[in-house]
Amino acid sequence: MMKTSNMTNKCYLFGKEIAAEQLDSELVAEIIADAQDHAAAAAKPDVECILDVLQCVSECWEDPDYHLRKKAARILPGMIDFSKEMVNEGFGVISAICRRENLEKRLIGELGHRRILDEWVGRPDLAYDLKAVPRGVLLHLTAGNVFVGAVDSLVSGIITKNANILKMSRVDPVFPLLFLESIKENDPDGIIWPHQAALLWKGGDERIENPLLQAQLTVIFWGGHEALASVKKRLGNATHLIENGPRYSFAVISGTRIKKGLDKQVIRGLALDLCRWDQQACSSPHVVYILDQNEKPAHQFIEQLYDELIELKDELPVGRLSFDEKVEIRKVRELARMAQARNEARLVCPEDFAFSIVYEKDPEFKISCLNRTLFVKRVASVDEMIAKVAPLANYLQTVGLCLEDDILDSCQQELINIGARRITEVGGMSEGHDGAPHEGAFLLRQLVEWVDLEYGRGHISRIERLLGRITDSPYYGSIIAKAGGSGFENFLKLPLLDRDTFYRNSPPESEAILTGPMTDAYIYASGGTTGNPKFTFYSNREYRYVTDVLTDIYRNAGLCETDRVANLFIAGNLWTSFNVAGRALENLGCLHLPVGGASDFENILKYLQTFKVNAVVGLPSIIIKLAEEIQRRGLDIRIEKILYGGEHLRPQTCEFLKAAIGAVSIRSAGYACVDTGPIGWQCDFLEGSAHHVLDQYSYAEIIDSKTLKPVSDDLPGEIVATNLDRTLMPVVRYRTGDLGRWVEVECPCGFRGKTFELLGRCDDLLVIGGINLMPVDVAAGLSDLPVSQSFQLVARTSLGKDLLIIRLEAEAEIPDARVVEALKKGSYKIAESLHEGWMNLEIEWHKPGMIKRNDRTGKIKTVVDERY
Repeated sequence: MMKTSNMTNKCYLFGKEIAAEQLDSELVAEIIADAQDHAAAAAKPDVECILDVLQCVSECWEDPDYHLRKKAARILPGMIDFSKEMVNEGFGVISAICRRENLEKRLIGELGHRRILDEWVGRPDLAYDLKAVPRGVLLHLTAGNVFVGAVDSLVSGIITKNANILKMSRVDPVFPLLFLESIKENDPDGIIWPHQAALLWKGGDERIENPLLQAQLTVIFWGGHEALASVKKRLGNATHLIENGPRYSFAVISGTRIKKGLDKQVIRGLALDLCRWDQQACSSPHVVYILDQNEKPAHQFIEQLYDELIELKDELPVGRLSFDEKVEIRKVRELARMAQARNEARLVCPEDFAFSIVYEKDPEFKISCLNRTLFVKRVASVDEMIAKVAPLANYLQTVGLCLEDDILDSCQQELINIGARRITEVGGMSEGHDGAPHEGAFLLRQLVEWVDLEYGRGHISRIERLLGRITDSPYYGSIIAKAGGSGFENFLKLPLLDRDTFYRNSPPESEAILTGPMTDAYIYASGGTTGNPKFTFYSNREYRYVTDVLTDIYRNAGLCETDRVANLFIAGNLWTSFNVAGRALENLGCLHLPVGGASDFENILKYLQTFKVNAVVGLPSIIIKLAEEIQRRGLDIRIEKILYGGEHLRPQTCEFLKAAIGAVSIRSAGYACVDTGPIGWQCDFLEGSAHHVLDQYSYAEIIDSKTLKPVSDDLPGEIVATNLDRTLMPVVRYRTGDLGRWVEVECPCGFRGKTFELLGRCDDLLVIGGINLMPVDVAAGLSDLPVSQSFQLVARTSLGKDLLIIRLEAEAEIPDARVVEALKKGSYKIAESLHEGWMNLEIEWHKPGMIKRNDRTGKIKTVVDERY
């Protein structure tokens, strides 16, 4: 460890200590050459490891007994002219700068993703992946006015995985060294420490600065006009400059707010904005404008501020002032006294140099001499205030506002128009927000370069990209290798993925199908309506994207932001639909009622009436039951738009919904299942069960379920889906168990991809009595009867012949003969089978809601075959 007496003459150079006098042009050349190697090494560690180290550093500086903090507290007050109280507050800022939680906010807020420096982040909607890479070597030229500023700049370089060279200020050549030493203590693996340098030289020394300023690196400059101009003149062609020149800040408070009585927290906040760092920070206010027609509120404000500053005088005392600084303050005070004698100003200050408040009738913006010297000025309007600060447009940093709501928005816009790039509340000027821009730009974004990995929008390119990214899965890695690799020519060689195989290789039984750990993800229940639920995983990124896709599906199906939509999907039990529908509706911007299909019908009806709901999304069985209840009670509830999902909706049921609740638009909420995600969508021109393939998200096949080969163009077959986005738990050539057929359509919506018609479940196809019976055949006959559209078909064998039992729900039974005649009229197949005696038919009656449903999903299993 360095001795205190020698610290002002030391430098840290990529893991070594050197004396400041050793720094010469020859050594600088070596530093520049070595820096590129350190940049390559600094880019390797995972961001998580970097954050772990900095969190430990944060905890150290938060501890008043930390030995380096105690050393800094002993040295700094006598070196940098801040009071010991201000120095101690600075240690809290250092701890906050390094805190993991705050750094994660910065990475997400400024770069868009916490791990974008470590991995490709997909932007499938734009057909490319994005990654940030470090710029390499950063040279930090920092001002010496606030000692935490150098650390803030340095940490920004560290978390963006750059190598850093920090020029220490001659005012404070100590704290950067102590900070780097604290990193070294908490970085036993050397992932950060060896790639940092803190050097000391006299500003303007061209022997040292010119080689650095002309090297292939990035300069982050913090300082004044003259120094910035000097740096710009000497920059090399390969040198990138990020400039943070001098900036000025001010506050605006309305007289009306003062007359009503400013909250003490507002006054204290402004006093702290003035006192922190003795007004040396760019965010410190130079002027407070009082917006009013007369002077009284300004004087009232001054008196309140004076009292607060008197309290802070001992709590956070001003630092040691130099002779020149005292001269400047005396000059301001004397000029104010003379103006006061002319009734043009007012001076309010204690006898010492703790602070000075000067009220001037001249509203021109005035730059303070700092050290807690504040000008207060009155303006009659926002326009007048804007006119006075407009000349400083290129130098504005922070504006603190305390205004009425009726002028707040317009004032903010006027300030933005003249160049203000940070607007906050009065009292928040000295407190920045992690992840927010600084002076109109995100600093971290300037410390990286962006690389995009583009891929074609066609299915061949997307499939090849998918297969290449999922080989870390033991299951997929094996079958892709056996097929010959990730080229599209091998895609159809991959085995079809049935449910048993999918779940046998999935948690909790196995993790073979996963490509990574079960973190940063959602778990949802899957596996259909029978037996114990199985599980499927979506990474958080995949979940956000699929709900964005669902938003587009809802929008294309006719929902818009003016709709009032009740979400009637079932919540809980790891169920997917309620969650994803909720987020899609949120994205849509409509009024969203997260009712839930399992809610009591009394409550559902109450919500529909209270908020005049005009649209619902949910399971057909829930929507049908709701419509029946509305019709039974004779309620004046009209649901114009229905989006359904999770079950098939028959044409006859659609007619019932139109009659019962006034439905005008009945569309699919997207053909999907939890394992595959969305596969198809409906535009305004598709009706019934026709869907366009969602080809930017899924690849669909239709196969013969016996031969497993693609079907002819218009023949029915099983739908097989590949999700083109999911990589945590990939779904490739998955047998959905749904029947469909390709249809030729030139859709007026302009879609030119494939379109299919959804025909039902493969297990809904009941071969009985010499016919291929589908639920739609039965629904056609029931449509004109006073029975529920929720029914169940049961196949049995009786006396050597097929027996079809139809379970119906109704408030009151009707003659079986009437039902049979209606069924024969609705389906020639049923009529023929009964006429020829190929099967027998029985009707079984149940009260509404009493046919057994799946406890978890609320669905009825429409077809039950008990013959085998």
